[in-house]
Amino acid sequence: MSLRKDRIFELDFLRGLALTMMCLDHFAYDLVYAPLWFSDANTTAIYTMKEIGESIVFSDWRFALHYIFATLFFLLAGIGSALTKHHGKRILQIGSAALIITFATVVLDLLFRMKSTILFGVLSVMAVGAVLCWIASLFGEKRGKWIALGVGVLFVVIGFCLRWYEAPTLKYFGWEDFFSVAFGTLRYGADWFPIFPCAGVILIGYFLGKTLYQNKQSLFPALRGKKDYVFGPIGRKSLWIYLFHQPVLYGILWVVVRCLEK
Repeated sequence: MSLRKDRIFELDFLRGLALTMMCLDHFAYDLVYAPLWFSDANTTAIYTMKEIGESIVFSDWRFALHYIFATLFFLLAGIGSALTKHHGKRILQIGSAALIITFATVVLDLLFRMKSTILFGVLSVMAVGAVLCWIASLFGEKRGKWIALGVGVLFVVIGFCLRWYEAPTLKYFGWEDFFSVAFGTLRYGADWFPIFPCAGVILIGYFLGKTLYQNKQSLFPALRGKKDYVFGPIGRKSLWIYLFHQPVLYGILWVVVRCLEK
């Protein structure tokens, strides 16, 4: 059975690809923290997994791919905001998911010291970006997209002026540090993407969405209605997968570690 014809094939595909790469990236980090999480495990294989994780996490190619796919993810978020008719619902969904992630990771850190706190991560900046895209939409189709582009480029420039990529890491967080973490002058948490420049990338995505998808149709008509069995389904359920991928990855790692003990 074919997909709904109003689905845009390439956006589902690219969103699914970016999300898959993110899950693999997070799993590499899970391998690094495996000895901490499973300190009671009676196996030396767990340290081998840590070495494998470190060889990936601290490699140059992973560093490059991390930012490439994060940029793609934010551009697609902006395009999604350009295509939606329900900005309020989108903001509520993403914002609620961001709060759930922050609350859950803080609780996990307090109970199990998993070093997994996410204070201002992907969903947090996506929620901010969704609000900014909604504000841009209030200026109309044509003027709004150009305002989004201008503000988006400004946010990116500010981010690089702040040198967010070299921001020092906070060891202990206090609420007085929240805006520094959100804006990009201090790094904190297991997943950190500040407003400058990331929200700017989302706004640029909004401009691209309004420019390339004026008719809300695929740029590749031959793909319209086609079924993608790999990345497409992932892309269509991106919010749910983002919310629950880490517990699933942790469960997989737990099974592997316990099997190696036997």
